[in-house]
Amino acid sequence: MVIGLALFVIAATLIGALLLRLAVHALPASCAFLAAQTIYHSGAGLVAALAGAAVAAIATLALAQCLLAFVSSPATRIAIGLAFALPAGLAGYYAMRGFAVATMPVSIWQQVLPMIATATIAVTTWVRFGTAPRERH
Repeated sequence: MVIGLALFVIAATLIGALLLRLAVHALPASCAFLAAQTIYHSGAGLVAALAGAAVAAIATLALAQCLLAFVSSPATRIAIGLAFALPAGLAGYYAMRGFAVATMPVSIWQQVLPMIATATIAVTTWVRFGTAPRERH
């Protein structure tokens, strides 16, 4: 029983760490899925849909990095940060909500823990994306 509880705590910690590391990519993943769905339903085929998804994800990240590197306006930087932090927070909410529903009895903590995860993941994404270098040449 104790070993199972310890393994559960380790697994939950590793899942949380993975979620925090991958949260920055929630917006590019959403763009990739949307592009793949659009291309596939236009009749282009599976390979074209996968290629389009890869291009959409890479273009989203590249555009955001370029904008953060060349724009010094605080409002624009905040908008870019929000564009990445809000989908990451939403993904964190649903991930923690599924984890809480699967592992906990029905209680208020099934709502509180996902809210904490949402705030933590959104702030972490905001900080990671907000610390892009501001180099001017």
